[in-house]
Amino acid sequence: MAGGRGVKPLYWIAIGLAVVVFTAAPDDKVDVAEVLGCLLVLIGWIRLARAAPDIRLRLTLGYLAVLALAVAIALSPPAARDWLDDADPAVVWASSLPALGFQATLCHALGTRARAAGARSGWWWFLAEAAILVAVVANVLYDGAGWRWLYGIGTVGLAGVLLVILLCALQGSAPWAGAEPAADDVSP
Repeated sequence: MAGGRGVKPLYWIAIGLAVVVFTAAPDDKVDVAEVLGCLLVLIGWIRLARAAPDIRLRLTLGYLAVLALAVAIALSPPAARDWLDDADPAVVWASSLPALGFQATLCHALGTRARAAGARSGWWWFLAEAAILVAVVANVLYDGAGWRWLYGIGTVGLAGVLLVILLCALQGSAPWAGAEPAADDVSP
């Protein structure tokens, strides 16, 4: 993989998020998939930060990616997951904030980069960001304020996360997304 070629930064993130979303550990086993998925997201973020050093919210994204991995590690043992299942809904909500915060912030940063590069896909990133943020806020209102009419709004957040996976997979080879141009695209 000399010269930086290989898996593009957003592809790492897409694969990591897909592992987190589409896998579940057996009740009596350590959740290795969640940790692996968050580790892949962190690797993707590090590669993106190196490939696009001018990306907005760089420090925030770095902290959120590391924090999401730390939470995944802390909650990976079966006993920790059992405790979380019995915990107050606010604790469950708080445990998801680093990962969802990373995804929403990434959407904002990449939407801004896409629009600056003239890519029409920029608004899709902002749509995914909005969907994730709506679900985060709605969860607080559902559990904290008792607004039961918001039941099921988490589906909007899941749709936002799935859109992030799709956008990372589809836009991962774009130069504004931190991908190096192919050797045949570079002028001599």
